[in-house]
Amino acid sequence: MIEFFVSLQAWHWLTFGIFILILELLGAGGFLLGLGVAALVVSCLMAVIPGITWHWQFLLFAVLSVVITLVYWKKFRRFNEKTDQPLLNSRTQRLIGRKVPLLIPLANGTGKVQIEDALWTVTCAQDLPQGAIVTITGAEGMTLLVEAQQPMQPS
Repeated sequence: MIEFFVSLQAWHWLTFGIFILILELLGAGGFLLGLGVAALVVSCLMAVIPGITWHWQFLLFAVLSVVITLVYWKKFRRFNEKTDQPLLNSRTQRLIGRKVPLLIPLANGTGKVQIEDALWTVTCAQDLPQGAIVTITGAEGMTLLVEAQQPMQPS
């Protein structure tokens, strides 16, 4: 095994770096990016300075992997999270403001509504009868927070 490490060439690091970056393209979410870029940098250094021992190659690879990963996560990660549709993958947040009738009456603060093909648990400060129209005001996990659409008339 040591013979392999002693015989490492620039093309080994280039192949490893390209392989890691291909794995990153398959959906690693940035976790493998630092490793792939570090391997490519070590490959370039090996092409310029071919006499670097395997100890130094691995040390450079390790240090560069950590540094590049930290720089990516601190500086560039937020750039990838910006979107013009922030509610795209947040179904509960897209429901805020929607008015729906109660399918199961609100008793002791909880009830149910049906929105499209899903049955949702709802909570409210007041008890409301079945069919009362509620407005979705927020969400806690998968439970929707609702308020009565119009004040209920005492019977």
